Amino acid sequence: MNTRARRITRPAAPFLAFLLLCGLGPLGAFGVEPAAAAAPHAWTADDVLHTESAQAWTVSRDGRLAAWVKLTVETAEGKEKRVSNLWLSRLDGTGDGEPAPLQLTRGKDRVSSPAFSPDGKYLAFLSNRALPGKGGGGDASDEGPKQQVWLFSLAGGEAYPATHLDRDVQAFGWIDGESLVLAAPEANSAYELERKEQHDNAMVVDDAKHTPPVRLYRVGIDGGGVHHLTWNPDWIDALSVSPDGKWAVVSAEQSLSYEFDSKVPPQTRLVDLATGAERRLFAEPIDGWTVLPFAVRWDPDASGFYFADQFTHDPMYRNATVTHLYHLDLASGRVVEVDLGWERGLGNGYAVLPDGFVAFLADGVHDRLARYRKTGAGGSASWSRQDLVWQGGRPTPDPATQAVDLATAPDGSSLLYETSTTTVPPQWFAAHLDAARVTGARRLTHLNPSFDDKPTGRAEVIHWTGARGDTVEGILQYPLGWKEGERAPLILATHGGPAARSRDAWSQSWATPILLWRQRGAFVLQVNYHGSTGYGLEWVESIKDHYYELEIPDLESGVDHLIAQGLVDPDRLAAAGWSNGGILTADLITEDQRYKAASVGAADVEWLSDWANVAFGASFDNYYFGGTPWEATQAYLDKSPFFRLTKVTTPTILYTGTEDTNVPPHQSWSTFRALQQIGRAPVRLVVFPGEPHGLRKIPFQRRKIEEDLTWFDRYLFDRAPEGLKGIEAVHDGTLLAALLERGGAASSHGMLGEVKDGVPIPETASFAGLEVGRFEVTRAQWAAFDPQAEVAPGEANLPATGMSFERAKAYAAWLAERTGRPFRLPTAKEAKKLAGAAGSKGNTLDRWAGYTPNPDDTSAIRKALAERLPGKTPLLLPVGSLPGKGTPPVFDLDGNATEWAVGEDGEGVAEGPSADRSTDARGDGGSASIEYTGLRVVVGTRG
Repeated sequence: MNTRARRITRPAAPFLAFLLLCGLGPLGAFGVEPAAAAAPHAWTADDVLHTESAQAWTVSRDGRLAAWVKLTVETAEGKEKRVSNLWLSRLDGTGDGEPAPLQLTRGKDRVSSPAFSPDGKYLAFLSNRALPGKGGGGDASDEGPKQQVWLFSLAGGEAYPATHLDRDVQAFGWIDGESLVLAAPEANSAYELERKEQHDNAMVVDDAKHTPPVRLYRVGIDGGGVHHLTWNPDWIDALSVSPDGKWAVVSAEQSLSYEFDSKVPPQTRLVDLATGAERRLFAEPIDGWTVLPFAVRWDPDASGFYFADQFTHDPMYRNATVTHLYHLDLASGRVVEVDLGWERGLGNGYAVLPDGFVAFLADGVHDRLARYRKTGAGGSASWSRQDLVWQGGRPTPDPATQAVDLATAPDGSSLLYETSTTTVPPQWFAAHLDAARVTGARRLTHLNPSFDDKPTGRAEVIHWTGARGDTVEGILQYPLGWKEGERAPLILATHGGPAARSRDAWSQSWATPILLWRQRGAFVLQVNYHGSTGYGLEWVESIKDHYYELEIPDLESGVDHLIAQGLVDPDRLAAAGWSNGGILTADLITEDQRYKAASVGAADVEWLSDWANVAFGASFDNYYFGGTPWEATQAYLDKSPFFRLTKVTTPTILYTGTEDTNVPPHQSWSTFRALQQIGRAPVRLVVFPGEPHGLRKIPFQRRKIEEDLTWFDRYLFDRAPEGLKGIEAVHDGTLLAALLERGGAASSHGMLGEVKDGVPIPETASFAGLEVGRFEVTRAQWAAFDPQAEVAPGEANLPATGMSFERAKAYAAWLAERTGRPFRLPTAKEAKKLAGAAGSKGNTLDRWAGYTPNPDDTSAIRKALAERLPGKTPLLLPVGSLPGKGTPPVFDLDGNATEWAVGEDGEGVAEGPSADRSTDARGDGGSASIEYTGLRVVVGTRG
């Protein structure tokens, strides 16, 4: 299925000066009661949203290098955005003393699809970075820079663009060491240029005449220009180039409405890259079945290629499928289906080796990893399966069943794989591959180091009897800190699809922030209901003509099973889901009134209007409901929860994006208006402007998480909102907000920080991917370490300053020994990242002066301060005087004291802005003075 997730303001300086003159230093002076210490290792929304990941791994032909893409969240121009950059890892070592991965790009843009040239001299990739001389890229009518092919010489130098097209390059491959083939839409036509000149962005639906064809082009790496290889009138949407650069397999859409109605399928063609000549493949059925290839992988010797196909019993609609694998021998033209010996089919992909392939086999919440050895050729080829064996004991997590992604070296020497579980975040590893033996496994990535000290608790795979008496599989995640014998609330978190599944793999997201729910004390149950993938064709096809009829009993019986086990409190149940998960949740609360809260994201409730308003409406609805709305009208009506919303008593929060073409926004509006007018249940609708089916903007994703937590706090957990939520009169970023936020910080007797064995120590929180001190180390905290330090009345919560780098390091080491936690100083890179994420509205000289002083003015101001207030640091504010960032907030990263950090050479570096320096963009605002240099600690090993 296309899854319903288809495939310079002047500062208030006088006010601050007034606070200082009144001596309002300690927390108690602000009139705020000390609060209980926050959990030092608590999970936050930023942990979910800022999660680092690694993907798109590719290995050079000699097996020595791997290129990959690291995804992170960065702040650019004051906005959070997801960016991706290229990295390079060596694979030819043993793991001892190997060089760290090398970061190749450092932009705020997107990169994807890295590919080594055949001779290993270049690395090509796709990126939307601005072209040289184009500034921001794109013209005034464009939404931004276009995605182009870029090149790196591995001998050194900057990346440079190989293409300068007016449309996005969709895919590419290497022909030889000097040229590439790429797939891209044709240049603007006269019709399009006229529309642009008239600023006419009206859209004609399925306008084949004016939708530019997507063709193949040849481009040289020396800037020799782009030249047509094909003149096809249709739309190429997939490209795979043979290792010898002679051939390409392409898939080409023949109808712009195929996604909607599945009537005219795409064609598969073999293209001669020397002449551009095309030959259609698979025009006739294979063993009575029409294959539609995807995931094409060539044999390393270019003798043929493998491809996957989605098999189903339905002759037209490919919604509920299992994945089969085929092989085409180029010389004979013979196509053979690979007998996997596994009825549940392929899982999360495969990778080709010289003598076969390594594949994931779908197996419910897991995938099994197996190797297939090829014997024979052409139509007589066959494959034998071997389970991979990790010699020397299998690592944890076990790659044989808990790997989630993989790549291989073309020569078969290396296996790269990613592992994770529900409670273990993902990392990538490399190992030597010898037949079915895997040896020398070593870790390649160190993603999300701040997660190392955070609890992930307990999770287990469970089974129960569901609809039709069948066994249903699911994942039960326990509350963090759960104690044996406790009954706790339950959140039923239902996956989308329906042809999808919940896996025993790390899966924190804005749609289902499971760790945040568990941290609040809830069990979370994920159910692979009838219609899910991973369990074979009969299971995934079972809900055809039975939509809702099997899934809802599966969900309900899972909840009943946990209640009967004595784990779940039957009076504290909630349900949540997005897309098909939301669809099932919306129906569930019309059938059962025991749920105390529901979160329903992007969910259909009325199927008649869904049919024509969804990008794949006919394909989905015709299949699951037995025909079109005029052919199966009663089924569409019977299946629509909209007409049963009068039964709903569950407090329900709804979400939709205005540009969602998978579940139209009017569906959420219909649910909202109906529940509002019926009046039996509290209801709230949150609409995200400009967002498609999956939310893309990080502020909207954060809003979704926060809305869910607030809703469940009120109706499931019966707890007051955290922080400043609910106090609408207090605006974020104001001094009043800072005052109240600081009131929630840990303190004792007016001194900020937690207390351990009678000693005040820094409180920490998660921010920008690090566990970091919420405040700069205070003078009271420093005095606990340095008995020579004196703390004047009213100055306990001023930042400690004036120490050397060595003394700052000594404090961090003392703190680590005192607490048993790995406290340290941040690296210079980490400190810059923290300051960048915080913004630029902190306590700097600009705030005191009321403008941005240039270097001459800065010197004059410093001289006046030294003469009139000698030996003092009058510009420092009590930590946390200005608004913080994050939840819970971290303060003063953008000012107050500049902070000691560890440079690449191990020497001390003072990073970040300070109260005695200007933010003048043409310089550093003057060197950091030791009087205004302090420290902040972070927790964890260096990334």
